[in-house]
Amino acid sequence: MTSNVEAMHCSLRRIVIIAGLLLAGVSGVSAQKNPEYIFPTAAFNEEDVARQMEDGGATIDGLAKLKKKGRTYFPWKGDRIQLYPVTPYLTEFLELQKKYRKGKKIASMSNTVFSYHIEGRVLDEDGHFQFRDVKPGKYYIVTWIDYEKSYQYKVQTGRETARNGYGEVVYSIPTYTWYTHKYAVEQEVSGIVEVTGDGKMSAVISN
Repeated sequence: MTSNVEAMHCSLRRIVIIAGLLLAGVSGVSAQKNPEYIFPTAAFNEEDVARQMEDGGATIDGLAKLKKKGRTYFPWKGDRIQLYPVTPYLTEFLELQKKYRKGKKIASMSNTVFSYHIEGRVLDEDGHFQFRDVKPGKYYIVTWIDYEKSYQYKVQTGRETARNGYGEVVYSIPTYTWYTHKYAVEQEVSGIVEVTGDGKMSAVISN
């Protein structure tokens, strides 16, 4: 296995334990005061998920992209991309996430559930990624892609004044200069991939 793939590839036996929340809402939590965290109520079978994350014989060769107003954006090389086994708990979380993406309530999941995922890295500037040694089953894959937004605004920079032959002001109107402000916005891109057997399979996740 080449070094760049090794840098991206996380063994399926590895459990990443990170104290924090999953996916959306994390960046907005700091700006809110005392948000209410909404957790799924579905049971989470830790033993079943641990078995699901054991090494298998499949490889997922994937592509992540985001389409906005006729343009296609890709994640940066080295950006994180995550894989989660699909469980009733995760399915409920994704539904809660749609409902509580912003505001005083934030969809969340327990640190135990969050720990059962694989943290990979995007391989190139064209959005390709790879997860190896995967067992058959359904997986939720998610990453975050930056895209460009802009808005225009005007600033008064002077006045235009006209006078008649007697020097009297006929009219005086403000003059403006228009500016365009461009900035990057991050959007979550995700999809569910089903691995049916060993070998390589292709997958595309998009909005």
